[in-house]
Amino acid sequence: MNRLPLSGVRVADFSWIIAGPTATRHLALMGADVIKVGSARRPDPSTRGSAFHVYNQSKKYTALNLSQQRGKDLALDLVAQCDVVVENYAAGVFERLGLGYDVLSEVRPDIVMIASSGTGHTGPDRDYVAYGSLLQHYTGWNSISGYPDSEPIKGGLWADPWVGMELAMITVAALNHRLETGTGQYVDFSMAEALSASLPEALLDYQMNGIEPVPVGNRDRNLAPHSVYRCAGDDRWIAVEVHTSEQWHSLCEVIGRADLVSDSNLDTPEGRKAREDEIDRAIGAWTSEIDDEEAFHLLQRAGVPCGLSLDMGRLHAEPQLNEGGYLTSIEYPDGAERVLPTLPWRFDGSPDFQLGPAPELGHDSAYMYSELLGLSDADIEALIEERVIY
Repeated sequence: MNRLPLSGVRVADFSWIIAGPTATRHLALMGADVIKVGSARRPDPSTRGSAFHVYNQSKKYTALNLSQQRGKDLALDLVAQCDVVVENYAAGVFERLGLGYDVLSEVRPDIVMIASSGTGHTGPDRDYVAYGSLLQHYTGWNSISGYPDSEPIKGGLWADPWVGMELAMITVAALNHRLETGTGQYVDFSMAEALSASLPEALLDYQMNGIEPVPVGNRDRNLAPHSVYRCAGDDRWIAVEVHTSEQWHSLCEVIGRADLVSDSNLDTPEGRKAREDEIDRAIGAWTSEIDDEEAFHLLQRAGVPCGLSLDMGRLHAEPQLNEGGYLTSIEYPDGAERVLPTLPWRFDGSPDFQLGPAPELGHDSAYMYSELLGLSDADIEALIEERVIY
């Protein structure tokens, strides 16, 4: 019988907000039994937003108050029956709770522990508390994002989902290592280092040439044309970028500018870059008179790299995402249906994803305390009264 890749793997998920839950969501959809641990004492802040319904798909959700010693003892009992522990508190918090790797590996010697924090668990900045949007500033990302002669971009939330995917990949790699060696391991993950590693060109340019990168908007430092152009209609745009002479010639033919093809000075990236403003005006004059989807199909058929700038409504209706199964309707216990994303890959020969709605806090407490830990109904009632299960 075909099984999902992580069938039989159990994960104790102590993470919250975005990055950690994104990672454990990937694990859950790939078949892992993910038990999210939370408490009404300090609710996951993301619970108030719609994103929670994506980041916590297909998980179980149990209530456990880690501020009490009995709660910490129960957490250790849970870890003893798990393969992976994921946490993304500030550095040192999990250790101060008495749940550091040294303790967890005593109750489960082959445990894989993924500890994610803003700047890692060592070094002079380890005690800084930060969210992904702030780390985009700390790592220099926002200093090179935006338009020339304007303030740096202040926000953006792409860092957390990005890190979440990396955390999921690292978890699977650690599980594979355990399968081969029989040993678990502790992974100290720094969000800041992960983001910095995605800026190799900017870092090397400064290191080797002493050049401080600056924002260039939608343009590229070497390629032209490379921008987003307004199309006919209200707030309709298309992105176009050209790499080769063939693509440049095809673009000129589509927009009806054969005169630009005959200009040999524009046959090289350097020549086009020198006259970028002129080229952008020529493309913009054509796109402003045409529907964005028509422009997209004309350019694509001519072999010119381009893409539509879709708003959320048009993205939601995109046939490729719906017919391919990426956007899927999920039924909730109250009978409501929500169309939510799954994963951007499929497993050949395996069943569909383990797809279910995000649960409410405490929805699966009975599963954890009765089925996994073997507590009696009377014990569970007492723990509820004492606000250990809370």
